[in-house]
Amino acid sequence: MAVVPVVRLLSASDVELVRLIDRAEHVEVEYEVVDGRLRERPLTVSEIPEWETSGDGPHSFEFELRFCREALEDGGLLLGGYVGGEFAGLAVVQPAYEPPLARLTFLHVSRPFRRTGVGTRLWADAVERCRAASAERMYVSATPTGSAVGFYLRQGCTLAIPPHPTLVALEPDDIHLALAL
Repeated sequence: MAVVPVVRLLSASDVELVRLIDRAEHVEVEYEVVDGRLRERPLTVSEIPEWETSGDGPHSFEFELRFCREALEDGGLLLGGYVGGEFAGLAVVQPAYEPPLARLTFLHVSRPFRRTGVGTRLWADAVERCRAASAERMYVSATPTGSAVGFYLRQGCTLAIPPHPTLVALEPDDIHLALAL
């Protein structure tokens, strides 16, 4: 019998769990938005490495910790995904980002736990918390990889038309999506 992933609401101090996520991934497809449509583009990176352990650049532990802490300080919730009691992934959701707009700020599942249902469980919990907070839409800024974009499309997201100008400025290479709640 397969072990069912569980999601726990964590405290802000648990954000350090970001350090345990192995984000490494082989990329086969990347996307971009052209004229309001999603289309494949030539790969810009075929291998995404683990987080950088030194410095505070955009793919470092320190950058990600700061990013998550800021979202938590701004009303975000930290959700942890577990499989058989073992940590598997994190999500940060802001149910009242700009009411009635919610924002999924961060969702990463560690490589050994991908395709086990952890991401889907984290997503479903985030959606329910946003609905409970009376959000009408949840915004997602997704890494432009086939795995990330495909995941959010399977969850019912569509292109955010128009995309949120502040969030596009923060992450211009991402695919900006939204889910009607």
